[in-house]
Amino acid sequence: MRITADNPTPMTLDGTNTYVLFADDDASALLIDPGPELPAHRDAFLAAIGGRKLVGIVLTHQHWDHSDMLATIDQWAPDVPVYAGLRRFARHTAPVTDGQQVRFGPGRGDTVELIATPGHTADSISVLHGDTLYSGDTVLGRGTTVVTHPEGSLADYLDSLGSLLAMAIAGQFTVIEPAHGPTVTDPVGWLEYYVNHRQERIGEVEAVRAQGATSVQAIADIVYAEVPDNVRPAVEQIVRAQLEYLDSRA
Repeated sequence: MRITADNPTPMTLDGTNTYVLFADDDASALLIDPGPELPAHRDAFLAAIGGRKLVGIVLTHQHWDHSDMLATIDQWAPDVPVYAGLRRFARHTAPVTDGQQVRFGPGRGDTVELIATPGHTADSISVLHGDTLYSGDTVLGRGTTVVTHPEGSLADYLDSLGSLLAMAIAGQFTVIEPAHGPTVTDPVGWLEYYVNHRQERIGEVEAVRAQGATSVQAIADIVYAEVPDNVRPAVEQIVRAQLEYLDSRA
């Protein structure tokens, strides 16, 4: 079940999507991305869990719109482990490792695999359950994601997209449920677009810099001229990540 927090912004789109997975026997549940600290949102996902036992929480990455609800976890899930890439968020368990499996019920389908997909941030993970990939902010349902700087890495992000694309081509998942935006029902096509878009932007930045624009602001003015001012800080983060990527390959 998807529960979307009421925190819409140009960066969060319609809001942060929290997901609740139910065990085959309907007795337990797993929560993915508890979201921002909004009482109405907490009430909504707790109502979805209902009388089931919450056996785990997965945090796809550190950003506030995914993690802030953990500040009050002692009030609503005091004994529940949190599976996260960073030690400061992991709770009652060690930080996750790539390929780690988490069981949330006794059934054959009651297991998720945690996949390291760094790039948007260094700690970004995706969650594979059956034929569905819960992608956090690595892949959005609409538009493209920000590679944050210095928390993220464009080189890592391209590697993660390549790995996810290979998995999608191999049929390891057929649906992507993102942390922002609608369901992606054509993961191969969408991931190909993501890869091509990144490569095109890198080429544009490289060309503009070769023509004499060297500052982040000057490059952003040219390459992202069509982007509205309310997302300008994110644009400048992307440009910094792109310049770091190009410099590392010089």
